[in-house]
Amino acid sequence: MLQNKQTPVIFHRGTYKPAATVADAVFMITGMTIGAGILAIPYAVSQVGLTVGILYIVILGALMLFLNLMIGEIAINTNEQLQLTGFAGKYLGKTAKYFLTLIFLISAFGSLLVYLIGEGSALSAIFGGSPVLWSIFFWSVGSFIIWSGLKRIKTIDKVLGVIIMTIILGLCLFLLPRFDASQLLYFNGGKLLLPLGVVLFALNGTSAIAEAHALLPNRARDFRKALIIGTLIPVTLYILFALSVVGFTGQNTTEIATVGLGRALGPFVSFIANLFAVLAMCTGFIGLGTALRETLVWDHKLNDWSAVFLVISVPLILFLLGFRNFIIILDVLGTVAIASETVLMAAIYYKVKNR
Repeated sequence: MLQNKQTPVIFHRGTYKPAATVADAVFMITGMTIGAGILAIPYAVSQVGLTVGILYIVILGALMLFLNLMIGEIAINTNEQLQLTGFAGKYLGKTAKYFLTLIFLISAFGSLLVYLIGEGSALSAIFGGSPVLWSIFFWSVGSFIIWSGLKRIKTIDKVLGVIIMTIILGLCLFLLPRFDASQLLYFNGGKLLLPLGVVLFALNGTSAIAEAHALLPNRARDFRKALIIGTLIPVTLYILFALSVVGFTGQNTTEIATVGLGRALGPFVSFIANLFAVLAMCTGFIGLGTALRETLVWDHKLNDWSAVFLVISVPLILFLLGFRNFIIILDVLGTVAIASETVLMAAIYYKVKNR
């Protein structure tokens, strides 16, 4: 690990209080990691086979832990308010900054679009009505929260994080006794690469690292602990969720897993499962929207109003133009974003370490 430099306490935009705990940082990381991706993991795993799919989650989970720790060390040793694109510009130059900015914008806006698609389907499954109208309703609520600022979001992340993890564990305990062991033997080599992008997307919480570091300034040991715990919680939950859902629904698993569970198990389970989906995507939308807003403000010096307008308007425009294929968008975003971020963050880490 890099040595922690003695630097003055810096709070990102004066938002956080110095009394923040490791738990606050953990909930921020898990809240910005667990989102629409968890709902797509069972489908991707079911297509290739349960055993291979679980191996994907374990191996890629280890990769994401390594990446998050690298970014964490960069944040510890950088005495500025920066997000990932800002790190690239500071240590690798303008070309790297603009390249990562392009990748980050495509990934972030695409991810926000995925949350709109998924929220519409989940809310429609609970209350009925048009998924499109429910997506627009969710967009209006989520956009207001993003506009309201980070302090409120920290509280929302913590509350929703507890609810989400409780529901996931409850669903898993309910489904595991119905586990069909024959699913462990299924394998479809023709879909071998399908889980790659989906799982990477689901595990990607890199935008949360700078935000979590802002909670624990000059507390490197606590920050590293929060990074490890905050990364391993989603990995563990994803494994349990994939085993539970695919072990029950098999190759009949739907693209948004909770929709299929509701159809198979009745109204009550439908409500609980889709409520979990709504909350998980809500935290993802709000957390990523906030990280994108801060990237535009911290790293690219946009004024706050312009940043908020871009964050909330672009996903809605894409949605209204008809970009609504859930799995394909997840797959492409996960593969492109993580591959690009990993290469650039490794280069930055190497340069910081040598300094």
